Amino acid sequence: MKNFILAVLIAILITYSCGIVANEWFNFSIHFDEHIFGPMESVVGVTAVGAVMAIVGVIVAISVFGALALALFVAFVAMLLAGVTMFWPMLLVIAFIFWLVKDKRQTQY
Repeated sequence: MKNFILAVLIAILITYSCGIVANEWFNFSIHFDEHIFGPMESVVGVTAVGAVMAIVGVIVAISVFGALALALFVAFVAMLLAGVTMFWPMLLVIAFIFWLVKDKRQTQY
């Protein structure tokens, strides 16, 4: 927990310092309905928009990966079932032969 709090504080410090640098060097500001936000409000706004975009990107990537994984799993199960249904008589004969030739255990008293 201590490392998590430290990481959050470092991220806030880096975000704040980058925001101040962007405001000083590039006169970076956000205008919303004839209102100009201050440097910290602009940085928080851009950071929030970036975080939302990153979350949406992760959701899309995971959903695409999940759909591909599900499709591959369904295709594997379908091929397995097709193979079993095609060769079940041969598998039954092999199982019967295996049952006939396996060693019988003798009970020891």
